[in-house]
Amino acid sequence: MELLLPRTCGGCGAPGASLCEACKKAWRRPPKRASVALDLPVWSLSPYEGAHRSVLIAMKEHGRADLMGFVAAAVGASISYLASQGEIEHDITLVPAPTRAATRRRRGGDPVERVCKKTRFTTFPCLQISPRTPDSVGQTAQQRRLNMRVDLVRRPRGPVLIVDDVVTTGATIAASAHVLRSAGVQVRGALTYCEA
Repeated sequence: MELLLPRTCGGCGAPGASLCEACKKAWRRPPKRASVALDLPVWSLSPYEGAHRSVLIAMKEHGRADLMGFVAAAVGASISYLASQGEIEHDITLVPAPTRAATRRRRGGDPVERVCKKTRFTTFPCLQISPRTPDSVGQTAQQRRLNMRVDLVRRPRGPVLIVDDVVTTGATIAASAHVLRSAGVQVRGALTYCEA
């Protein structure tokens, strides 16, 4: 099989493994507070560069499902780290950030939701981007935040942590937190793979 379908590292393209040792090491760093200014804590595993950026693109755009197990392990370890620091509860529920329905269909599902479900934490997909939300291409950060609309499909119980792949302006996280809080849900913060 290696001759017919050689495996390459999703982080750097090196042959032989889904993720090489150097890229695995990059994914093992503990989360840090992101610089995005929101009214809730946002942690990120890395800037949007290097192995993190490449793995994210490989999963989202190239269907590299073989990377999800390792990313889920890194996300799970990061959540345990935050819990050990007293930032969140040990039994926190993960709420995957919403994605557009058309994007979900094109990708054959939501990679963030799949990663969350592969962690040992309860995962509760309950958000969707409203069809009323305009495309964000060409919008400023402020316009994205004002225009983003997120709908709550069902209400989770207990405290939650929003999980997203990348935070840029924080529009999706802010809208997600708002709709959850409006329903009486305790939102402890958000965790992202990357910060752009």
